[in-house]
Amino acid sequence: MKVQIQEDQAKHPELFRFSGSITTAQLNGWLQERNLVVPDDLKRLWCETGGGEMFETETILSPFGQTNLADDLDSVNAFHRRKGLPSNYLIFHTGIGGLTVVKMPVGEYLSVREDSYEVQRTFASLADWYARLIRNEYASRYALT
Repeated sequence: MKVQIQEDQAKHPELFRFSGSITTAQLNGWLQERNLVVPDDLKRLWCETGGGEMFETETILSPFGQTNLADDLDSVNAFHRRKGLPSNYLIFHTGIGGLTVVKMPVGEYLSVREDSYEVQRTFASLADWYARLIRNEYASRYALT
């Protein structure tokens, strides 16, 4: 995952607006305060990028994002919990295809419908999610080979 995003970002830096790296200690503290268990590959992504935007419509929610921009994990997940999001789902991505969650504590990646949280697709890893959902959508448009 890290390598593919880095390669894509190197080819088209204008398509990636990440918040900036965060330390492992900051992230682990934030996760512990909220009693959240997420896979290591998602932790690495957050530490390396801090979350942010990719392509035209894709947002990796940030542990330290801004509520007023709806790019933070806390407010987005709270909003969807009030609408029925299962308590073991943590939304980490919003975009044109809906929502992507990590199912805790098992660490499964799921694409779910925004209106019902019905599972649409499953992914073996964060790299699989990026390749099959995000990159697949934008590869031809931006000549990502």
